[in-house]
Amino acid sequence: MEYLVTGRQAKAIDTYTIEHTGIPSLVLMERASLTIAEETAQVAAQLKLPAVRIAAVCGSGNNGGDGIAAARILHSRGYDVTIFFAGRREKMSPDCQKQLSIAENLSVPISNDTDLDAYNIIIDAIFGIGLDRPVTGTYKDWITAVNSASENGSKVIAVDTPSGIHTDSGQIMGTAVHADRTVTFGYIKKGLVLYPGASCAGKVICRDIGFDPAAAEYIGLQYITYTKEDYKRLPKRYADSHKGTYGHVLVIAGSKNMAGAAYFSALAAYRMGAGLVTLYTPESNRCILQQLLPEAVLKTYPDTAPDISALSDQLNNYQAIILGPGLGQNAASENIVRTVTASDIKIPLIIDADGLNILSKNMEWLSKSTVPTVITPHMKELSRLTGHNIQYLKENLVQVCETFTREYGVICIAKDTRTMIIDNSETIYINLSGNNGMATGGSGDILTGIIAGLCAQHMPLPEAARLGVYLHGCAGDTAAFNKGFHSMTASDVLDAIPELLKEITLD
Repeated sequence: MEYLVTGRQAKAIDTYTIEHTGIPSLVLMERASLTIAEETAQVAAQLKLPAVRIAAVCGSGNNGGDGIAAARILHSRGYDVTIFFAGRREKMSPDCQKQLSIAENLSVPISNDTDLDAYNIIIDAIFGIGLDRPVTGTYKDWITAVNSASENGSKVIAVDTPSGIHTDSGQIMGTAVHADRTVTFGYIKKGLVLYPGASCAGKVICRDIGFDPAAAEYIGLQYITYTKEDYKRLPKRYADSHKGTYGHVLVIAGSKNMAGAAYFSALAAYRMGAGLVTLYTPESNRCILQQLLPEAVLKTYPDTAPDISALSDQLNNYQAIILGPGLGQNAASENIVRTVTASDIKIPLIIDADGLNILSKNMEWLSKSTVPTVITPHMKELSRLTGHNIQYLKENLVQVCETFTREYGVICIAKDTRTMIIDNSETIYINLSGNNGMATGGSGDILTGIIAGLCAQHMPLPEAARLGVYLHGCAGDTAAFNKGFHSMTASDVLDAIPELLKEITLD
């Protein structure tokens, strides 16, 4: 697990370290500058040119100080480097002023020209984590110059965050540098992983410069993400076990001509390790599902007349329930959704697709429900549930979902380019696995099955939601490696799950 920080939190960590350890701010700046210089030297070596020219475009704040110091270090190592001062001397921070004075004393070349096309590498140190207003005037001209050089082949290395990106939201503040890589310090900034900021950041490299580890606990960091280190959270398998050890999943899914959704959810639950999966689906799906998934237990009902009483009586027989994929929106499916959400079961319930669409028209069912529930809406489904348009949701996703989860007592997996998981805790999960090849029919059905499979193995619902989303993305990345972004399908993601889990368990 790794923390992602906001601009305010990043500043607080910096201040905490200075005040509680006694490490001067100038020392932290020097450490940051060393990492920038090292990364720049690495890029220079990769260019394999007889001579490499480096430009450090620096503002007036501490971000500019980082860039100036990095230029001075590179100059001392024999690199052809020039500082382009893009700030205002009268507004320089004390540490930036000190670094500029040192650079001048050591005769590091300094220029005010904005023509950067002759430089092979550009260090972007104009703005750091404090930008909170649109970029205008000469600063906009400098960013335009950096991007122009980039379009002509220059490699751009951003310091901490690309200039023009809002550190918290990832929004472009009028204009922004498009970097090939971003060197950030201590913790990855949230705006570097949220779009469009992620598109401007390039490869993000996070370096330790000596922040006090106690700062994170003291400040109370809120945003987390998972990495390969979190593979260890996967439920263990035991030699002395049987199918009952790994739980029983009920998949209430599918309708006429929509058997695929039920199949994807059910097989994903099996692939994630569930011991047994039962499919509750219309009779019209029986033949196709028996052929596609003979491992599953089938319980069918006449297409328009489910036996609600029998369904209600059986709900407690399972360790996890999926409700909604391909279910359709008719009187029969509405009756099913109402029955399950109104039950007194304490079994994890994962609601997706038509289950959510039905609830969006009957929100009182969700407000009265006491079933432990996770919902998995994409932006359009979330718009129906909350009444907000998609643009508003994208700009205010955390606030909207926090309000929603408090009101309805659910865990919300808001599916988007960067899927977020918001519950009633103070922690918000941002997922960094996955890719655009997963934007294909059936992907969401697979996610429900993965989460249910984890829940069936007695993983707590909040943890199953986080790990499920992460592993779903990892399986998508494996599928993309095997098939390519354009050609991969949901079936490829399903096929990648065993490949992924085999790699995890063998490690």
